[in-house]
Amino acid sequence: MSRDFSHLNLEYLIQARDLAITDPRRAGVILGISDALVGLLPELTPKMLASLTRVHHPLITLHRDVWWWSRLLIALQDGQPAEIETVIEQASLILSAAAEKTNR
Repeated sequence: MSRDFSHLNLEYLIQARDLAITDPRRAGVILGISDALVGLLPELTPKMLASLTRVHHPLITLHRDVWWWSRLLIALQDGQPAEIETVIEQASLILSAAAEKTNR
């Protein structure tokens, strides 16, 4: 069975582009991408974005390891807003640290 991720890819890249335009440094940290790639995102025109709907495979990769995802899913299942927030903040901290290592 084939899956079509084209609309998800489009929505993701629109949001990523908009974030890269308004706050490039934050975009790199949140998206976990290099400064060079952040610099390419604002160049995505509506026509270029529309053409991405031809890509049916996911362009988005899941970040973090299994432990992180397990912790998030358990917190979501148990309805623990404080734990959810902690896990999300942890992801931001991990990405920030990785970005700083890359930029050195």
